[in-house]
Amino acid sequence: MLSKNSAGYFVLLMLAACAQPIPYERETSAPPLEQVEPAQTAAATAVYRIRSEESLLLIRVGRAGKMAHLGHDHAVASIDVQGFVEIAADPSASRAEIAMPLLNLLVDEPEYRQRLELDKEISSDDVAGTYSNMRKVLEAELFPWVKVVASFAAADAVPPVLKVSIAMHGEAHEYLLPVQLEVSDERLSVSGELVIKQSDFGLVPFSAVGGLLQVADELQIEFDLRAVRDRLPEGRSLQESSFL
Repeated sequence: MLSKNSAGYFVLLMLAACAQPIPYERETSAPPLEQVEPAQTAAATAVYRIRSEESLLLIRVGRAGKMAHLGHDHAVASIDVQGFVEIAADPSASRAEIAMPLLNLLVDEPEYRQRLELDKEISSDDVAGTYSNMRKVLEAELFPWVKVVASFAAADAVPPVLKVSIAMHGEAHEYLLPVQLEVSDERLSVSGELVIKQSDFGLVPFSAVGGLLQVADELQIEFDLRAVRDRLPEGRSLQESSFL
């Protein structure tokens, strides 16, 4: 007869075997961003474009339920964050629009697991199964993008506080988010941390074994976004900003 723990592992192995992994895909639709050109944006002092290759959004996906000890936490990362930041002389007119494609999310890459101090090794089959389940929960084909719109709630606070609206899965919610912000004439960086709940966006976290093993509702997010300044055609200029 199998022990209690052995039976639990057997159930998990059977679930993995029954899963039909979906290979990684790339989002081909256009990001839901407004097309902004500095010369057409009177309020903007400077426009900075997000550099995907230098930016990272990292999500720690936890586990819950009575059999949580049989599962493991996951590291989900986006290295395909797109968008822009407008900095204005009047901080209240500054804003950002950012979009992230859900199909392009990376699951349990070793470097990101290490960054989150997740030591347990994950097999390639488990990674594929996790990606498949995540894609189904997010309904990524119907709702392929997450969009974030941000403005200053308190630009003079230390650290500055952003008012952030996150739109995902047909729902939108606002958060107040302290960030680390650095702005120079050529570059901009913003970093911070945020916790959101999947259920707030109408998502039902994945579960197995009759709910005994679940994905936690809360998602712990950390981000480090880097951007470079767009330049106006020669001879054009915009007003100076107190940020520069």
